[in-house]
Amino acid sequence: MAKKVNPMLAIVGGLFAVLLLFSIIAVVLYPGPAISSDHGVQEGDTVSVHYVGKRVDGTVFDSNQGEDGREPLTFVVGSHQVIKGFENGVIGMESHETKIVTISPEDAYPYNPDMVVTYNKTDVIESLGSTPEVGDKLMLVTGTGAVVEGIVTEITQTTIVIDFNSELAGETLVFEITIVDIVKGEGGSH
Repeated sequence: MAKKVNPMLAIVGGLFAVLLLFSIIAVVLYPGPAISSDHGVQEGDTVSVHYVGKRVDGTVFDSNQGEDGREPLTFVVGSHQVIKGFENGVIGMESHETKIVTISPEDAYPYNPDMVVTYNKTDVIESLGSTPEVGDKLMLVTGTGAVVEGIVTEITQTTIVIDFNSELAGETLVFEITIVDIVKGEGGSH
């Protein structure tokens, strides 16, 4: 024997089914709120990072990770406190995200031939009080009082050539960067 269905119950059940269907469609089709532009590192933010810097061959040249418990490197993105490629590499990263960033020489330490200076050999020897050898690192004080480091690259009978470029000049560098903390430019923590 067929059971009689209350017409009101059938209407409510039908409406429920339609609402459920629209809810499912809304969840599937609606992508949610757009990601706000304040997510991730942006120019003007203060970031703290751990990093390992390597040459392309894998040789580590710098790191603030390891057993010595070094503090994170903290800098303001866009303030040119670190090399351009490092700054660009952290933009968009989230807190605790780790990323490998490969940086071209142009965005790291470009080689500058003007940083290779030829000096009178006698003047250098008198200034140092000794005769340097090719490969020696020299710390020199400029006329403004700044201390600069250079490497002796050539010695002739009358001259000494010193290269003041970074030891990493002209090299592609690879950094593994982990964001430790982000303080948004407006002063809020992220």
